[in-house]
Amino acid sequence: MKTKKLGSEGFTLLELAFVIGIIIALVAIFAPLAMDKLAQARITRAQADLDAISTALTNFFTDIGSFPSCDDADCDPQSNATNNLRFLATCTGAGSCAAELPGETAANWSTLSTQMSATPARNNFYDHVVINDPPTDGTAGTLGTDYKTTKWKGPYITKLAVDPWGFAYIVHIGAIQNTGCPVGSTGSPPACTAAAAGKGWILSAGPNGTLETGPNANALVGDDLGYIFCTSC
Repeated sequence: MKTKKLGSEGFTLLELAFVIGIIIALVAIFAPLAMDKLAQARITRAQADLDAISTALTNFFTDIGSFPSCDDADCDPQSNATNNLRFLATCTGAGSCAAELPGETAANWSTLSTQMSATPARNNFYDHVVINDPPTDGTAGTLGTDYKTTKWKGPYITKLAVDPWGFAYIVHIGAIQNTGCPVGSTGSPPACTAAAAGKGWILSAGPNGTLETGPNANALVGDDLGYIFCTSC
């Protein structure tokens, strides 16, 4: 009969400490790499979203002959008389984007929330390029208040979402709307008669969720992502 000796099986404390040390070392090496890959994946997705937004704007302009517009009370994009929309927010769907607006540095945009139209959903990219209902009155395609249905051939983008950090993309539509010239100017691009009131930025606030690039900036600021999109800058 064999006698089982105490301690003949299992790990010693020294062996366990050694194994745990190896695990901790591996985590310390690979965790930062994994986080970096995740951060890069988010940036790549944001850049793809920004490109999709610019493509939607380009296709919209090709069909309509102007960029998304209309912010006044009568909201008539067909007459081109009240095209004073300052920015569009690309968020998760229909309705107001107010809850998904990014933060701002030094009120570069004079605070986005106060620049939203009286009916906040008019600032929603969705209501211009996914459905033909710029005044968001629930009657898409209505003559005299919506884009001409003979020209509007949307939806111009198939999927809308906030950026990877949970905030709406911002399109400075006030600098690129009307017939491709900045709002407040006349003529046809590139021969616009007045300088743009800012640049036609398409922006994500980036990982910190704070929009640091102002409408008059010539280059990105902080960790913002995006680019200037306009026919005359």
